[in-house]
Amino acid sequence: MPGFFALSIDSEKYKGDFLDDLFWQTFYQQHMGEEYSGLATYEGGKINIRTHRGLFRPTFNQDMLGLEGTMGIGYCGDNREPILVDTKFGEFAACFSGNIINHNELVERLKTHGHSFAWGGVDIDILTKLIAQGEGIIDGIYRMNDVIKGAYSLSILTPDGIYVVCDPSGRWPLVIGEKTGAVAATTDPCGFKNSSFNYQRDVEPGEIVLLKNGHAETKFRMPSTKTQICTFVWVYTNFPSAVFKNIPGSAVRKRLGAILAQRDIRRGFIPHIVAPVPDSGRFCAIGYHQEFCRQINEKKIDRIPEYDEFLMKYPYAGRSYPRSTQAARHLEAHIKQLGSGEKYPGKIVVVCDDSIRRGTQIEKNLVPKLRSLDIKEIHFRVSNPDSLSYCRWGKTIQKGELLATRIPSMKKRVAFLGIESLEHPTVQELAGAIGLPLEMLCVDCDLPAQATLV
Repeated sequence: MPGFFALSIDSEKYKGDFLDDLFWQTFYQQHMGEEYSGLATYEGGKINIRTHRGLFRPTFNQDMLGLEGTMGIGYCGDNREPILVDTKFGEFAACFSGNIINHNELVERLKTHGHSFAWGGVDIDILTKLIAQGEGIIDGIYRMNDVIKGAYSLSILTPDGIYVVCDPSGRWPLVIGEKTGAVAATTDPCGFKNSSFNYQRDVEPGEIVLLKNGHAETKFRMPSTKTQICTFVWVYTNFPSAVFKNIPGSAVRKRLGAILAQRDIRRGFIPHIVAPVPDSGRFCAIGYHQEFCRQINEKKIDRIPEYDEFLMKYPYAGRSYPRSTQAARHLEAHIKQLGSGEKYPGKIVVVCDDSIRRGTQIEKNLVPKLRSLDIKEIHFRVSNPDSLSYCRWGKTIQKGELLATRIPSMKKRVAFLGIESLEHPTVQELAGAIGLPLEMLCVDCDLPAQATLV
């Protein structure tokens, strides 16, 4: 899922560097998408916009001239965003994160009304055309929301301020942060502290917030009947330092690791070593190991596994999850993980990771690398519940791709992956680790297709 950052300053109170804050906080959205990046700023009655293909930092490091201002939005993702449009109520620049399920239907509807599409009708193009049909930005957002199906977070830069929107389901959360003379909103607040922003609150489902002159003001609330926050933002999608609903991602991942350790301890299974798939499984592995440490300190068990790392992520490789094609995901997954130079003959190991979707990266990439280290037994402990249905609200997993739907039998699945065992938490345990009621959480991908929540 793409990431974006929005910043508004009060030039009289703000003591920082506008471009510096905008640059680095957009940089901290890079893990959400690596194909395109862009910035749009407002200064002197004009919106200035610049986009690049490729990683944000190297492409923008020497290309910030002319982007000075008092308001700005930054984007990292799979499309060339932000985009700038001119409408009957003036110009605005916009970027978004999410997925529009009725995309094709809306494209055809807009075409019949005379609209044309330069880029084949990407989601942000559809959204801006729908917003432009309103009597103003807020009315346009309301009308847009009324006809789309899907989930989204949206950032719109106008001469009047920056409008940030969380869709009424709340599936993709937005966070507001503040410091003296500045207010920000972002899809991932992982870098807030490095720029001295303090977490203030989450944008509520259906809420439209205006960032202006360093302040945030709620301008409208679209009806929201049921909150369904995506649990994957804590488990994997967002960086572990990110905080949503006052709940740190790293803490959730450690609690899920502890749940899996408790299950192994109850059955009397104590491996020689626990290790993560870096970086996604690291906090799960830490939580798994910490639970063994806690129980040995309480004298409930008499030995614990060692913590080690025998898969090493090459730091200059990218993230495989946001890649737009399966071939690109396979390549990035292969090149980024290097097996240790050490050997582990006869060892029984638990390997912690965040989730199993298609299973091909484990089967074709990770397990062969682990077996080459002379490991005797490989037991995967995965922090996300079993993925039983594809996610309609995101774009990475498509219908029919999931390992659990292709191979429903756990015994056959373990054999396919080439490992000795596989464990997941339940959706109830996931909700407990997050600390929110299950009914507030979107676990559609962890339920059988016929039971998917709407």
